[in-house]
Order: sequence, then structure tokens, then C-alpha cells
Amino acid sequence: MTSLTESVTIPKALLKDLYMGLVKVEEALGTLEELVDKEGLRRIRLAEEEYRKGEYVTAQNSSEIKKLLSE
Repeated sequence: MTSLTESVTIPKALLKDLYMGLVKVEEALGTLEELVDKEGLRRIRLAEEEYRKGEYVTAQNSSEIKKLLSE
């Protein structure tokens, strides 16, 4: 039995573009999945209401999370 190993050379920029495109497709599919699910839609509405009431916080990185936890 022989094993064939094939490889393809792909420029890093193209690989990054392909990966980012895949991430966007996965995010869109996840969003659609939540929107067609009654429980998912209820969670979204609840989270929006909590955010409007100021019960929700946002952080862009781990240092912001650590700062929020120490308050």
C-alpha cells in the first residue's frame, strides 16, 4: 500500500482571507440559528432589555474584564 502526500502552497494573505471569510459565515449561521429558535430570540430580547437598564457591561479585552471584576 502506498501513501500519497500532497501539499499546496498558499500565500499567507489568501489563507488569512479564507479563514476570516469562514469565521464570518459561521457567525452569520449562528445568528440565523438563534433568530429562528424561540428560546434564542427570548434570550436576545432579555439581553437587550438588561443592556438598556444598565445591567450589562461590555469589555473589549481581558484587561478590561479584570478591571471590571476588581471594582
